[in-house]
Amino acid sequence: MTDEVDLETRLAAAITDPDFEKLELAMREPNIFRALAIERQEIRHSNFFAYLLDPGENHGLGDILLRKFLRDIFADSRAQGRTLFDADLMDFSDVDVRREWRGIDILIDFPNDVIVVENKVDSSEHSQQLSRYRGIVDGEFGGKQKHFVFLTPLGSDPADESDRKVYINYSYEQIASILANVLELYRDSISDKMALYIEDYLTTINRELLMNDKLNDLARKVYKAHKSAFDFVFENRPDPASVLYPYFEEELKSRGFVIGSRNKGYIRFTSKELAEKLPRTGVAWPDKEVFLFEIDYFWSDKNAVAKAIISPGNEVIREAILSAATDLKFFRKPEGKKWSSFYLKKSKFVASEVYNEDEGEIKAKVKHVVENIEADANEIFGTVAKAVPAGA
Repeated sequence: MTDEVDLETRLAAAITDPDFEKLELAMREPNIFRALAIERQEIRHSNFFAYLLDPGENHGLGDILLRKFLRDIFADSRAQGRTLFDADLMDFSDVDVRREWRGIDILIDFPNDVIVVENKVDSSEHSQQLSRYRGIVDGEFGGKQKHFVFLTPLGSDPADESDRKVYINYSYEQIASILANVLELYRDSISDKMALYIEDYLTTINRELLMNDKLNDLARKVYKAHKSAFDFVFENRPDPASVLYPYFEEELKSRGFVIGSRNKGYIRFTSKELAEKLPRTGVAWPDKEVFLFEIDYFWSDKNAVAKAIISPGNEVIREAILSAATDLKFFRKPEGKKWSSFYLKKSKFVASEVYNEDEGEIKAKVKHVVENIEADANEIFGTVAKAVPAGA
C-alpha cells in the first residue's frame, strides 16, 4: 500500500510541475505535420522536401532552395573527394524534380546532370538498394553526370563500402540550416501560409529527427526530475496493437464470430459451431484451441495478414482438417510441421498509421479487412465443421 501511495504522490508531482505544464502547452501548439501523424514517415518527408526543391511548384521560393541544396552538395562532394559540379552554372530553367521514380525517393534531372537522393529517416537501406539505384540511373541517363546523395538525420554512411565511395552524405541538420536561412531572408516574399508550413517542417525536423529543439531539452529536464513516475506511465502507454484490438473484436463479433485466444497484434476467431464442437486439446494457444482463423494486423509490414491455422496437439483433427481443406479453391500447401496454415490473404493495413486516425476511419479500415476475408472464413469454418469427427 505504501508503494502505491508513493507512486500516486510522484505522479501528482509530475503533473503539477510548472515545467511539465509548459511542455504540455507547447505540445498543443498546432503543427500540420504532427496533426497528420507523418513526422517520421520517410515518404512524407521526401514529398515535402521535393516539393520545396521544385522551382515549378507554387511555394513562391522559385529555385532558391534547390540552389542552396546543390551548393551544399557541391561543398560536401568536394570535401569527400567526389566528382565536382558547380551548382550556380547549372541550367535551372530546365529541371525536372521527380518523386518515387523507379523507387528512387527524389531524382533531380538537369540537361547535363542528374542528382539522386535516397532518404532514410529511421530505417536502413534494403539489401543492394543503393547500388541498384545506381544501375538504374546509369542505364537511363548514360550521358549525364550523376551525383548520388544519401540523406539521413545526422549524415550517416551507407552500409555497403562500395556505396560509400559513390554516395555523398547529407543530413537533415543541413536541411534545417537551409530552411532557417530561407525563412530569415525570404519570409516577406512568400505567403504567410507557406511560411507557416516551412516553420512547422523545420520544427518537425528539429524536434522529431534531430531532437535538438528547446522542447526536447525541456522534456529531458522534466523526465530527469520525475523519472520513476514517467517510467510507470511509459510502461502503461497504449500502442497500435492494443488500441486497434477492440475494433477488430467488435467487428468480428457483430458478424457472429467467436473470439479466440488473445496475443499482442493478433485477433483470432472461430465460428459458434466450431467453438462448441472442437475440443480444447491444443498445446500452444492460451485457451487451448486446436483451430482458429487469425488476423495479424500489427506485425506484418503494411498489411493485415489472415491465416487459417491448426495448432499442434491433436493429430486426428489436424489430418481431418487438412484432408478436407485440400478441396478448397484457396488451399495452399501448409508450411512447418507443428503449425499448419493452409490459407493466407493480405489486406492493405498499416497499424502505425491507422491507429492515429479518427474512430470512423479506424472502423472503416478494420471493416474492410474483415469483409475481405469473411466469405473465405465462413467457407473454411463450414468445411472444417463437416470434416471433424464427433468426439475427436
